[in-house]
Amino acid sequence: MAIDTYLNLVTSQYRDSPNFINWLTTALQKGEDITELLSQFESKFDIDTAVGKQLDTLGELIGRSRKLTFQPSNGVSPILDDEPYRTVLKAKIAINQWDGTIPGVYEYWNVLFPQLYLEIYDNQDMTMDIIVVGLSSTLLQQLLQNGYLTPKPEGVRVNYITVNRPIFAYDMDTTAMKGYDQSYWQGGGIRLDANVFGYGSSNELIGGYGGAWS
Repeated sequence: MAIDTYLNLVTSQYRDSPNFINWLTTALQKGEDITELLSQFESKFDIDTAVGKQLDTLGELIGRSRKLTFQPSNGVSPILDDEPYRTVLKAKIAINQWDGTIPGVYEYWNVLFPQLYLEIYDNQDMTMDIIVVGLSSTLLQQLLQNGYLTPKPEGVRVNYITVNRPIFAYDMDTTAMKGYDQSYWQGGGIRLDANVFGYGSSNELIGGYGGAWS
């Protein structure tokens, strides 16, 4: 204990006085406790390790409340648990630092969500499409659609599109990209006006040889 250093400085006249030693120990312990608390501040408020009230404090500084501005489906509470809230806070930090470019969104997205495939299209008519492949969590889908994960330029309408089916890729096995029999061809982007090519499937997103593929 650090306080032992100071207790060892007590002169022989008082070293065998239990009342004095107890009083001095109590006084020194208060300073020791404060020092220990201060030493934990960095880790307690590190966004990767903070929990509970510490995350709430970070949220106040970052500008994102734990309580959502919408009601999630399936009876999920609008007050986020620590892990989804941590994700939302990291996304908000990235949004706050965004440089206003599409490549800037790709850059932070690949850090926060390396397993999810993102495409963004500027439709040149004050609208843009944000497409995410592999986003299986309903809560994350709704966070995306409510603007919690990507920036929204002022005056621009954003069309959010999520595709749960993985796209085809050689030598890759992630949530968003898989090989034969587990994925679907993608060509030129997953657009509202272009189906994804897939064997043996046909719906509003998946088409056969009429679908888009590379």
